[in-house]
Amino acid sequence: MSSISSNSSVSRLPRLPGELLFEILKFLDTKHLLRCRLICKDLEAAIKDSLQLQYKIELEAEGLVDGVGCPLPVAERYKLLMERRKRWRYLAWWQATTFPAPASCQAYELVDGVFASSRSMPLGASRHISFTRLPAPSEPARTTEREDLGVPIRDFAIDPSQDLVALVVDDVPENNPGRINFGVNLRTISENKPHPGAGKTELHAPIPFSVGASFIQIVDDVIGVFFWVHGPGLIIWNWRTGRLVAQCLESDLPTSAYDFGFLSNRAYMVTVAHGQGHIEIYTFNADEDVSPEAQSPSIKDPRLPVRVATLLLPPVKPGKNLQRFATHSGPFIGRPTPGRPFETSPDCRLHVMELGYGDHLERFSLFVRNRYLLSYIPPESGFRETYTPVTMPWDEWGPANTRFVSVIARFQWLRYVHGERVVLPPVPGGLSSILLTLDFNVHLKRVDDPVPLGDGDETVMSDKDPLSSDIFLEPVVSKLPFVVRARIQPPMEQEYSGYMIDQDHLVGMRSGDHPGNVYLDVYTF
Repeated sequence: MSSISSNSSVSRLPRLPGELLFEILKFLDTKHLLRCRLICKDLEAAIKDSLQLQYKIELEAEGLVDGVGCPLPVAERYKLLMERRKRWRYLAWWQATTFPAPASCQAYELVDGVFASSRSMPLGASRHISFTRLPAPSEPARTTEREDLGVPIRDFAIDPSQDLVALVVDDVPENNPGRINFGVNLRTISENKPHPGAGKTELHAPIPFSVGASFIQIVDDVIGVFFWVHGPGLIIWNWRTGRLVAQCLESDLPTSAYDFGFLSNRAYMVTVAHGQGHIEIYTFNADEDVSPEAQSPSIKDPRLPVRVATLLLPPVKPGKNLQRFATHSGPFIGRPTPGRPFETSPDCRLHVMELGYGDHLERFSLFVRNRYLLSYIPPESGFRETYTPVTMPWDEWGPANTRFVSVIARFQWLRYVHGERVVLPPVPGGLSSILLTLDFNVHLKRVDDPVPLGDGDETVMSDKDPLSSDIFLEPVVSKLPFVVRARIQPPMEQEYSGYMIDQDHLVGMRSGDHPGNVYLDVYTF
């Protein structure tokens, strides 16, 4: 533990030894530490002289939290933190490696340093899955391949921190005519065995139709699946208890519901592509069982989560209604990995939304911080008490809390956002050799950053001119700041089709020499 040096000037606090002052200051969060630095020179010196307090401040500035069980002293962790900041700021990775993956991926994931994919099959669902642990400073890449899972799967999600893979299996007809059981099997990544932490290793929910496309997410103790056939559907389980905690089918969801994303393990949002478009925010009780056999006549609408807020998008001109409203964010990690010096902060999360307006689908991108959306969740609102949701016009929430821009390029692969950092897809027209990232973890007023800014390779966008378009009634104002960073790549024989990103890696996907493979170039930071 670092302490205040005995030479620090604390003349305004004469009765507090430096060591005691440190013991007090270490309980303050970063915001209050920074405020204390403004009170007087003595407190400013006391905080600057403490490496542990500086480490705490720089961790939050980087959007990270301290790791669990890391044996390194604070001085070593601070050094690693500054090296990491420099590499990401200058896009200067320390290692690049390449490995093949199936070109015809039925489903894929990049979560917490693990890339997983299942191979498409010509006659139905796949039984294959592979997991590759991407390289780290002390470890090479490692791949585990399973040719036959024992069940046909259509999609999957993983959380390596919990050794969990959730497999979306083929629908199973029920004895009840006209009903289908939607199923998810819970296995371990390491051994492909039923997960020992699951309340039920096979989760089921009755639905009135067979599901086509679906998207599954894991957030700590819950698993959610959003799907669409004749209409939208949403199912959420608490996988540790085995309970079905939310089931919303067709009319239970808002009209023209387009996409879904978790905000936490007790809250989610639904995007609505209707009129000018809006976002609906919900919370739910993950301790309740809403399966048909557990429902009680005394509970009114036990399946429905609580809507707490509706956020309206910018008003549009007649005939320019919103037609597409997709959303994407980085994966949730259930547990910190023991031994890591730091982890991405749960508060550092960004949602990237793709919007298409009018008959020609004029495209825009909307960036919103997760913590802002979570700010609408009131305490205890998931327990079915009467709650009146708020409706926020765009002018009251959008300008100060979002960035609304014309779309730069279309994302071909998911997992292009992690924390508050986005890696853009290659730009057509000979610019695929330029790597571009957007970083929304910006501190505009900071003057004492230990890592200097890049020489002309980054631009802070804080208060850009309003976005003008014939789509909207008025120019769209949005002020969420971000940084653009660029690195020119050498020309390549095969251009990248897209990029993915996680805490320590950038991954570029390109065609392989063999028609059955693509190559993943992994850049480790």
